[in-house]
Amino acid sequence: MFFDRPEARLRFLNNTLAKQAERQAQLQHSLRHFRFLERTRFYDWVLEARFYSAILEEMRALAPSLPENRRHLAERIQAPLSARAFFLIHQSRHAFYAVGIALAGLTLFGLYLLVTWSARNVNSYLAQRYNRGRSPIVVTTSGPTPADPFTATSAKYLPGYNPEKVWLVERNGEFEKYSNGCRILTKYETDNHPRGYYSIPRGSDTDGDQMRNNIVGIIYHTPESEMVSFTPDNNEAIQKRSRGLLEYIRDHKSYNYLIDRYGEIYRVVRDEHAANHAGDSLWADSKNTYVLLNESFLGVCFESRFEGAASLDEILTPAQITSGRALTDVLRTRYSIDDANCTTHGLVAVDPEKMLIARHHDWVRNFPFEAMGLSDKYKIQPPNMIDYGFTYDEAVLTKLGNKLWVGAVTAEEEFNKRAEKARISPDALRRKLRERYISQWKKIRGLHAGSGDTDVPQLAGKPSGGGQSTESGNN
Repeated sequence: MFFDRPEARLRFLNNTLAKQAERQAQLQHSLRHFRFLERTRFYDWVLEARFYSAILEEMRALAPSLPENRRHLAERIQAPLSARAFFLIHQSRHAFYAVGIALAGLTLFGLYLLVTWSARNVNSYLAQRYNRGRSPIVVTTSGPTPADPFTATSAKYLPGYNPEKVWLVERNGEFEKYSNGCRILTKYETDNHPRGYYSIPRGSDTDGDQMRNNIVGIIYHTPESEMVSFTPDNNEAIQKRSRGLLEYIRDHKSYNYLIDRYGEIYRVVRDEHAANHAGDSLWADSKNTYVLLNESFLGVCFESRFEGAASLDEILTPAQITSGRALTDVLRTRYSIDDANCTTHGLVAVDPEKMLIARHHDWVRNFPFEAMGLSDKYKIQPPNMIDYGFTYDEAVLTKLGNKLWVGAVTAEEEFNKRAEKARISPDALRRKLRERYISQWKKIRGLHAGSGDTDVPQLAGKPSGGGQSTESGNN
């Protein structure tokens, strides 16, 4: 009824049969891994729909060549709804392609957002894991709190640093007396080995070329001795422990000076000789970096216990603060020591193997810098962190009571910015700088390889005379 000429009917028949054969082959190819479906009603339904779709397509293609009165006959074809749907999809395939591409683009964009969001959450999770799930870091102010009366009174009534008014008044076989009231007892004096180190310009990649032996700084310590209550009825026990500690320090050549609980100042290792007080350590002023500070810094130890103390008045006596100030003024005057190089053991001690700070943590807080006439080093970015990338882990933070001083927090931030600017990860930069530290470390160690102090044991055990175990970090 649709074609009135035999050749048109024949062409329609041939074309339609060819399309049906092609689509049957396509369907069988698509289901080649599921041959069992060819025996199901589903296969028959799909094949029938595609066959009818081929008929409709061919009629649509030939319709423009037919007379106007025959074109409407195509609407009377009794084709299944599924066949008409297949036909519609085929006719609109380009629109479907466009929609498919748009949906694919939206899907990819959505996946990108999902991956980005997931990465942020993973990074946040890893950061929390890196921080070892510990309590948040608490940034403390420098040293003691303003409410601590010790610091307020000590700093308020001690005079400012005036080197012109500090000089040696008297020296004999038992003590030295100075114009500022400082009195240094020499009963326990001993030798170790002469100082020697290389001057390393700050920020340079060199190991240092200029040999030096001058004193450039002071490091303040606590020995972590066992303490008894500072009361009159404990006088004998206090003095006994002080004598035992002094003998132990002398035998192990641990510090240059000890200030006992009554404020008596003892010189132990002579100034011109290096004491074994700083171990693996690093500090810097504006010009130079100093590695292994035994060689360049004096070690001043306050007989006290830092561990477990909440405030300064639990660590030092008023007499120790007064004597510490007087001794600091004497040493700074005698050796022209810059304020910048007067710091504490906890701020300089490092673990070079793990690139960690505070290997020993005496005076990582509460040191009375103001009472010593010094600037607050808790506000200074530690050179070991800002210049070399030393950092901290869970064990360090636990040891510090989950508290970092202001300078350490800002130093870590600045180091990360430095790595970002150099387009390198902080860990990669840290590994590179560790190599520099180790190279500098080896060069200075080489100067004293035969001096007997290269493997000095950490202070441990019980000193003779009733003193208790100490922890000066002499390794």
